[in-house]
Amino acid sequence: MPIKFFFRAAAAVSLVALFAVAASAQVQTATGKVTLKQADGTVMPVKDAVVDFFRTDINQKFTTKTNAKGEYVHAGLPFVGVYTIAVSAPGAHPDFLGSVKISQRPSNDFTLNPGDGSRLTLEQIKSAAVAKPSSGGAAAPAAVSAEDKKRAAEAAKEAERIAAENQKITELNTKLPDVIKAANAAYDAKKYDEAISLYDQGIQLDPNQTVFYRNKSLALRTRGVDKYNAATKAKDVAGKETAKADFKASVEASEKAVSTYAEHAKGAAAGAATPAVQVGNEQAQLLSIRAESYRVALSTATMVDTEAAAKAFQEYIAVETDTTKKMKAQADLGQALFQGGKVDEAIATYRQVLSTSPDNLDAIFGLGIALASDPAKTAEARDMLQQFANKAPATDPRKQMAEEAAVGLGEALKPKPAVKDTTTKRRKGQ
Repeated sequence: MPIKFFFRAAAAVSLVALFAVAASAQVQTATGKVTLKQADGTVMPVKDAVVDFFRTDINQKFTTKTNAKGEYVHAGLPFVGVYTIAVSAPGAHPDFLGSVKISQRPSNDFTLNPGDGSRLTLEQIKSAAVAKPSSGGAAAPAAVSAEDKKRAAEAAKEAERIAAENQKITELNTKLPDVIKAANAAYDAKKYDEAISLYDQGIQLDPNQTVFYRNKSLALRTRGVDKYNAATKAKDVAGKETAKADFKASVEASEKAVSTYAEHAKGAAAGAATPAVQVGNEQAQLLSIRAESYRVALSTATMVDTEAAAKAFQEYIAVETDTTKKMKAQADLGQALFQGGKVDEAIATYRQVLSTSPDNLDAIFGLGIALASDPAKTAEARDMLQQFANKAPATDPRKQMAEEAAVGLGEALKPKPAVKDTTTKRRKGQ
């Protein structure tokens, strides 16, 4: 029986409802270290230094202090926003850093110079009322020196730059929370067209936000499932193609979500800004969403890159800790390998799953299909598909297909009857 038969039959299977991860606003953890440069050039950690986070696109302020090692941690800062970070400590000249996106630069260190211990306000920073010292500089004298004037001019220029940038992004940062809120509400109400449009708006406003790609992928996939199931029931070929377009777009959005998250994670790793557990959970969630998008695409014969799909499953398997989910993902990996023409690798993957989970129906069915592509393995293919037919519940749409395929493979194994010689001997005299 040609293997193409199995693909056409598998593609006709109606998809089950999918579980979507709840869309939610994100927060970020900011970290860093504050040190004080002594007169002799040595650098010491500063305990109880005050670290103020001024959110400059809207009126918000967050404050924390350093520990005995000079380290500070502030969890729960809004992921969306631009900040000015100001640091002050007794006996030190205050310092600040402007135009910081915590989502892109979560870790920031400060080296203070000796000073009067004053604490900066946002108004002082904007107006450059306090000159920002250069790293490693000497203590500021009481009188206004040429160096102080130079620093004040530099601080004023920096403040102007910050103000100009903030003015440009104020609309963006005030819109983003409203956009994500409205998009998630539309998604929860199953208004997928509206939700996808709003997620696209968020991406246009800030293309570096992982959450918009992630939630768009979920919305596209869920909308596609609804379309595909309806088209299957109505035997609507065009409707299926429309659904496949959603599945392909879902895969693309999920890939973008993973890549943007990876860029953020690089910055976090450099400063160890985000707890490892939090990073692991977010990464696993994104890899799970991407793997599921590929699974749905492959199950519906949607044209996607099978090598990319195999890589997606492998990366998800590497971080998944739930045994049941891991086994399911490995069976999905087998399907991706098989559809990518790597039949031997697919068979090996299915066998690996069955070695630890012998009743895994996805692996049994997949192994039967993969074996059927090799004429030398026809008998084993028949047995695997019959095993699947025996174990699968009546509600599994693959059950009947497996039964028919097992019968067909069995017929192919029967010895062919000898061909009779239909020629007649010529009689004598003729």
